Amino acid sequence: MVKIGVTERGDAGLDFSWMNKAKDYDGVVLITKHLSHLFIEQAAKINSIVHATITGLGGSIYEPKVPTLIMSKMYFDLLVKTLGPERVVLRIDPIIPDDGGIAKAINVYEQIHIKGGKRTRVRISFMDNYPHVKERFIKAGLKPLDYYFHAPIELRKKIASYFPDAEICGEPEMQCIGCISEKDLKILNIDAPPLKGYDRVKAVQRPECKCLMYKTEILKSKGQCDHSCIYCYWK
Repeated sequence: MVKIGVTERGDAGLDFSWMNKAKDYDGVVLITKHLSHLFIEQAAKINSIVHATITGLGGSIYEPKVPTLIMSKMYFDLLVKTLGPERVVLRIDPIIPDDGGIAKAINVYEQIHIKGGKRTRVRISFMDNYPHVKERFIKAGLKPLDYYFHAPIELRKKIASYFPDAEICGEPEMQCIGCISEKDLKILNIDAPPLKGYDRVKAVQRPECKCLMYKTEILKSKGQCDHSCIYCYWK
């Protein structure tokens, strides 16, 4: 059975426990907001795809301990040069669906993707408005968003139109592509049997997640990472 490790429960650039586990998987999808020389060096040693998450909010009240856009862009360029563009995904996730959050996301798209020559794939998704996230907004002196959990579909579709070549991750009522798809299997040089119907995805995933059933979480975090993002789904 094909096994692909993924780091969704924490940040692979802060929690390096995946390094000792990667050898047990056919490939690994690493997701991080915290690119560094060490991370890039280790990712290059294994059969990996890296989702570099850059929202444009690094260093702000929304992502107080996340690297700034300038720093992230510098390491993103190094990541692409080291791994090759086909193994890198620019992940603008989540987009906070208000005027400020949308503007920041568009700026990331233009500065890194458009001006960079559209070297890599792009993925987007939108902030899930959990009750505890609303509470954090209020505590921080910010106006909480007035929708429950998912932003209205009309708004999400409008925002998505600003990113015409982006893959969409885990959004209801939208055409989504999993973080682990047939395209990723091909990039990772994994020869897996074709999957059909309900066998394509894991039953434990939320319905909007389109990741193939080969996915296995390899981080064991059960709480917020040190980035302390205000919108984090962990309480």
